[in-house]
Amino acid sequence: MAEYTLDNDPRFGKKVLRVENVLKRFGDNVVLDHVSFDVRQHETVALLGPSGSGKSTMMKCINLLEQVNDGQIWLGDTDITDPRINQDKARSRIGVVFQQFNLFSHMTVLNNVTLAARKVHKWPREKAEEKAMGLLRRIGMDQKAKEYPDRLSGGQQQRVAICRALMMEPELLLLDEITSALDPLLVGEVLEMVGELKDQGATILMATHEMSFAHDAADRIILLRRGTIAENGSPDEVMDHPTDPETQEFFAAYNRV
Repeated sequence: MAEYTLDNDPRFGKKVLRVENVLKRFGDNVVLDHVSFDVRQHETVALLGPSGSGKSTMMKCINLLEQVNDGQIWLGDTDITDPRINQDKARSRIGVVFQQFNLFSHMTVLNNVTLAARKVHKWPREKAEEKAMGLLRRIGMDQKAKEYPDRLSGGQQQRVAICRALMMEPELLLLDEITSALDPLLVGEVLEMVGELKDQGATILMATHEMSFAHDAADRIILLRRGTIAENGSPDEVMDHPTDPETQEFFAAYNRV
C-alpha cells in the first residue's frame, strides 16, 4: 500500500514524528508488525482499530514506555529508540494524556499542572503558576485552580490532565483513548477542548474509539489491524469510501458506512 502523504499540503510543516518499520512483540505474540507512518507539524492523526490491534502499544512505544524490538522512532531529528539517548529529555518533548486522569489526589489543580515544570524542569514557582493559570483560563478552569481532583467531574479532571501535558509546549501531543473512562455525558467537553487545540495548531496523534470525532477532527486516519496498517488516508477515503471488506465491516459497526 502506497503511503499517504501530506508533504505538499501548505497547512502542515516538517515531520515531527517518524515511525519506521517498528516491530514490537511480547514473547511470540507480534503486536506491531513493521509499522511505518509519520505525523507532520500542525497535523491531527487519528489512530483507529479494534481492541488488540496495537494502538495503545504504539503510543507506549512512542512515549518510550515500551521498547521496540526492531525499527526506529524519530522525534524531529532525534532517534528516540537509540538506547544511548536521554529518555527523560526525549519524553519532555512529548505531551501525553492517558485513559485515566492520573492526577495526584492530595494536590490542588494548580499544583498538579505545575508539578513537572517545578520539580523536573526547575522552573520558579511564580513562572510555572503564571503559565498554568494561562492554560487553565483558556479552558475555563482557572476558578478551579485551588480545588482538589475529587471535587471535579471526570471531564474536568481530563481537561486538567490535558493542561498538564501542554505545560512544556510539547512538539507532539499523544492522546490515548482519553474519553474511554468518562461518563458519556462528559465526553463532549473533552473532545471540544481537543478540537480547540487542533485549531490552535497543535500536533496531535490520538488513539480513539470516537469515530464521529475522528472523522471530523482528524486530517488523516491510520487504521491498525492485527498489528499492521490496514488503511492510511483522509477521513473521506478511509471512513466514508472504504474499498476493503474488513475495513467496511469495521466502520459499519460505528455507522460510518
